[in-house]
Amino acid sequence: MKSRSLQRTRRAPALPSWRWSPQNTLNFPQALRDAIPALPHCWGRCLVLAAITGHAVHNRLWGRRVRLKFQVQETGKLTGKFDVWMDLDAGAARALARTLDQLAAQAENAPPANA
Repeated sequence: MKSRSLQRTRRAPALPSWRWSPQNTLNFPQALRDAIPALPHCWGRCLVLAAITGHAVHNRLWGRRVRLKFQVQETGKLTGKFDVWMDLDAGAARALARTLDQLAAQAENAPPANA
């Protein structure tokens, strides 16, 4: 007959009582770092937003998430394309949508700027 202490050690460990919650992130590919020149006074690289796609996920580990893929590409003689990923919880995705909607309304109603 097995003792209780041996039976307890063979049981699978319980899941932690806290729920791991990933942060809202923006992920840049490693190759994009190489595309930014290391010249003095260079602010970085301006890329054209070519496409936005995304999908919603709901799983036990990550919860309810919105994942967006921004495809950006270089202009002119350079031809690099890069996928930049944004991963948001549902609340942050809604807040981003509201912010973009408000800013779009402001842009539509803004008077011409004196340049």
